[in-house]
Amino acid sequence: MSNTWHETLPATLNRAWSLLERGTKDGRHAARFPTLATISETGPQQRTLALRKANRADATLTLYTDAATPKVTELTKDARASLHIWDQTSQIQLRIAATVVMEPGTAEIWEQMPQGARTVYGVEPPPGTPISDPEGFDRTPNFKKFLELTLHVRGLELVALGLPVHRRAVFRAADRWTGQWLAP
Repeated sequence: MSNTWHETLPATLNRAWSLLERGTKDGRHAARFPTLATISETGPQQRTLALRKANRADATLTLYTDAATPKVTELTKDARASLHIWDQTSQIQLRIAATVVMEPGTAEIWEQMPQGARTVYGVEPPPGTPISDPEGFDRTPNFKKFLELTLHVRGLELVALGLPVHRRAVFRAADRWTGQWLAP
């Protein structure tokens, strides 16, 4: 990757998507575990999820979740969400605004998933339920609770702090991703 990626808007957008794509392939990269924010009845809620897919052509990102989690209820009421990534190594922050579409996970993905990973989808009682002791729950894989979240990216903002002069740019689907520099 060129050292001048921050000098043009198209190169800056390329850098953002390359970070997202790397997060789907490199389990140690900062983009692998973004923070997803939704709106609940009591206000914003944040949690960390694994980024599974990044498709620049469609401007979509994919995450998986247990269908019984509170975030599913929140997204059913308001499909708007944001994703936050901080990459300490490159000193880049990504903030992504998206609309989330929820669909059952596919059998193909489920079958490729390691058995241990499947146990995340099927916690009883459901995630977030008060329990009497720290081990007062069961993990039994349940394909019916495996849900795919597709984030349709509406906007993406990149802030680069690891440069001699900080850079900030925003890109919006409505503007065909042309981008706009912002004061950092």
